[in-house]
Amino acid sequence: MNARIDPPTKELLAALAQGRDPFFGALNHALLDITAIECVTYLATAPDRSVIHRVGTSDPSHFPIGGFDPIDDSAWCRRIFGDKQPIIANDSEQMRAFIPETDDLVAMGYEAIVCAPVVIAGEMRGTLNVLGGADAFTPPALAAIETLMPFVALIFTFEGIELP
Repeated sequence: MNARIDPPTKELLAALAQGRDPFFGALNHALLDITAIECVTYLATAPDRSVIHRVGTSDPSHFPIGGFDPIDDSAWCRRIFGDKQPIIANDSEQMRAFIPETDDLVAMGYEAIVCAPVVIAGEMRGTLNVLGGADAFTPPALAAIETLMPFVALIFTFEGIELP
């Protein structure tokens, strides 16, 4: 059989075989290659589903690994954990409906966000969060993100990824 695998997929698969850190790096690279995306973070749920914590980032100076936020009754948590639906906000006003830190993000130059739940076998495991400029997340950009979501889900299968 002569299967053809596109170069980005080949790079992701090769990085996956090397382990967690190389895979995070390759996935960040693939996501940042999407024109709209300027920053990537990954949040995992703790095993008891009471908190989320950052397990990966393309910008550790502004979005460091670690930290904890409760899974509460906020609009963001209801949408992501309750509805298991993404948040797509293409301007700061749309962001404010879900993201309390909108003013801080705007000050860093981000005016659009996508927060996509990662659900594996019906179980909520975490989120992919990407930031960009105003009106960044066009249908082609969203389709490109969607194409990479199976690779994003693999991050949440690494041993210990949920441990705070």
